[in-house]
Amino acid sequence: MRFRKQALQKLEGPEQLDEVVRLATVPTWLVTGALLVIVAAAGIWAVTGEVVRAVRADGVLVHSAGVSGLDATASGQVAEVWVGPNQRVARGRPLYSVVDPAGKIRTVASPWDAYVVQWLVNEGELLQPGTRVADMERLDSPGDALQAVVWLPASYAPVMHPGSRVEVTADAAPQPVFGTIRGTVSSVGAFPESDASLRAFLGDRQDVGTLLAAGSVVRVTVRLDPDPESPSGLRWTKASPPFRLTSASRVTARFVIAAEHPIDWMLAR
Repeated sequence: MRFRKQALQKLEGPEQLDEVVRLATVPTWLVTGALLVIVAAAGIWAVTGEVVRAVRADGVLVHSAGVSGLDATASGQVAEVWVGPNQRVARGRPLYSVVDPAGKIRTVASPWDAYVVQWLVNEGELLQPGTRVADMERLDSPGDALQAVVWLPASYAPVMHPGSRVEVTADAAPQPVFGTIRGTVSSVGAFPESDASLRAFLGDRQDVGTLLAAGSVVRVTVRLDPDPESPSGLRWTKASPPFRLTSASRVTARFVIAAEHPIDWMLAR
């Protein structure tokens, strides 16, 4: 009972609010040392570190032989069409048939192994010699390979030159899984592209308006690094997808245009 009484008396007593509470302090030398380490690390990073400036450009994959036009060689009415855009055809495969003025049906076959970029005629249409029937991307040229053609904002063209390394991302192969394709700039356009030149090259494969939305663009061709051992035939930073990319696949290229030291910002250089 004695201990209980003492406890009750202590609870009834006033709190000692007028006494100074003593807090533990950090030694001054420790604070100074930590600040010096932070400042030294920031200074070293400002001098030796690099901040990369990069720009992105949208485009498509194409074969190096480019696009060739297929023209009608005789007059007649289109009787039947067996192919359409975005199809791959082998040399000798029937493309369409026409009924000539004498009533004879003639079948026109593909002159090349090719990818049909645009098909321009329909059944029932009258053709004359020289009428453009299709735009076809040839696949049978020696050394032919997929390359990326992208459209870079024209303001960055002066700092871009052949030999620059590029990272290319394909829409059909998610970057978190497969990474990027390594490549090298092989050519940079000398003049800005026009709406007409973009439509002539792309056809219906991409919205031309989006490419010109931010201003003038120049064409940049990127040679992709090959890898004969991979299923895709290309070199990837992570893993190759188990399929080959086709012509007209959409891609995005990332160009490094500068690598700056932070000290340059402070000195306004």
